Amino acid sequence: MRGKCLILLLTSVCLTGVAPAADPVPLAAAALHMQLTFDESFHGPLSWCSEVCNGQRWRTKFFHSGDTPLSRGLGMSGADVILVDPGYLGLGTNPFSIADGTLTIEVRPASQRVKDAVHAAYPPWWHPQYVPRFTAGHLSSEKSFLQRYGYFEAKIKIPDVPGTWPAFWLFSRAGSADEIDVMEVLGGRPTQQHIGHNWGTGGEKHSAGTMVDGLDLSKAFHVFGVLWTKDTIAYYRDDVEIAHFSNPGLHAPMYILAGIGMDGTWNEEQGFRAPDEARADMAIQWIRAYGIPD
Repeated sequence: MRGKCLILLLTSVCLTGVAPAADPVPLAAAALHMQLTFDESFHGPLSWCSEVCNGQRWRTKFFHSGDTPLSRGLGMSGADVILVDPGYLGLGTNPFSIADGTLTIEVRPASQRVKDAVHAAYPPWWHPQYVPRFTAGHLSSEKSFLQRYGYFEAKIKIPDVPGTWPAFWLFSRAGSADEIDVMEVLGGRPTQQHIGHNWGTGGEKHSAGTMVDGLDLSKAFHVFGVLWTKDTIAYYRDDVEIAHFSNPGLHAPMYILAGIGMDGTWNEEQGFRAPDEARADMAIQWIRAYGIPD
C-alpha cells in the first residue's frame, strides 16, 4: 500500500436520468442496478454495543482478543490511543456525539484516570502493559451487517492533525487476512489518500494498493467508496473512480468499519507524532452499502 504513488486529476461526471440530487444513487451502483442494503444516516441516537450485542448496529471494539482491553488498544501497531465507549471500564468516556445528522468521533488526551484504569486492566503477560495517550472511537458492523460484493461508501471529513489516522474499511471475520481499505489518511499529509486491499493464500498475507495525492481532504466532506465484485475492486472518491484492480481472491463476506486512531508505527515512520495535548475530530454524515442483484 505504501510502495507506489498515483497522482490523478479528478473530473466531474454528469449523467441524465439519475436519482434526484437530494439522495443520489452512486454512479457505480446505478450502473449495476444495485439496491441499497445498509443505510446509516446518524439522525438518531447511536445504536452501539460493546462486549454483548443484542441487535445494536455498531460495535465499538475489534473482534479479536475476546473481552480483554487488547481489542481496543491497537497497541500491537504502536498506536497511542484507546478506543472507548461510555461503558468501557466504567469510565464514562464518550468519544461519539451526533448533531444535525453528523456523527463526530473525538480524539482527546487521555486523563490520568483513564490511563490508570487502562494500565490496570491489561493482562500481566502483555509487556509493557498499555498506557494510552489519547482516547478515540471506532465503529464496526461486525455483529449486524456483512455482505459479499457490492458498493460501500461513506461521507467523511477528516482532521488535519499530525498523528491522527482516520480510516474507512471492510474486513472479514472468517479468520482470514481479507481486508479492503477504502480510505486511510495520515494526519500531517491530508492530501494523500491511501487505498488498497489485503488477502491471504497458503498462510501468507498479500497486499495491493496505491496512494492518490493532490486534494486536501481535511477542507470539506468527501464521499469515499469501493466497488467490490467477484472480478474487480475499484475505488471511488466523490463518485469518480480513482483506482482499479483485479480481485485477487477476496470472496468472503465483509463488515464495515470506520474510526480514527492516533500515532502508531506507520505514522511514526513518516515522522508524524501528535503532541500530548492534541485534539481532533472525525465527522461522518452517512455510511451506506449497495448489493449486487443475483
